[in-house]
Amino acid sequence: MDPRRDKLRARLEAARQDLLLALADLDQTQAGLSTTNPGWVVRDLVAHLAAAERGHQQVIEALMAGEVAPDPAFELDVFNEQEVAARRGRSLAELLDELDTARRATLALLDAVGTENWDLAGWHPGGFDTTVEGCFRVIAIHEKRHLKEIRAALAAGRSDRESPA
Repeated sequence: MDPRRDKLRARLEAARQDLLLALADLDQTQAGLSTTNPGWVVRDLVAHLAAAERGHQQVIEALMAGEVAPDPAFELDVFNEQEVAARRGRSLAELLDELDTARRATLALLDAVGTENWDLAGWHPGGFDTTVEGCFRVIAIHEKRHLKEIRAALAAGRSDRESPA
């Protein structure tokens, strides 16, 4: 039993449950609501979360392999836009499946991390240093941050429908 692993698993599971609750019964109109991310709609945020989770897994794997140097050519905003654009033709169901697959892989990676690896540190493409443990935290924090945007878009969409025309 590893208390760090248990705490991280609980954070990841709680963040995902909150996200899935917000996305339950999401219809095509709601999926197309604008968000505070310029040019992105709710569906794009779901696509971004799926892609970003795989990216975070790669960061964790790199940290554990001792690859800690930043890539000076990497541009996070360009990468994120490319990943979302590549998923724009997918259905919401496909994006939710990808989210599920990514989370299962994250939890498998979490289970594979040895206690000696938690504090391995290096660069995160978000422009900061982190540890293996910290990167798992970032996954949950990132999901919560974008969940706030999704909730705001859905609330604004409900308000727009309730306003007299």
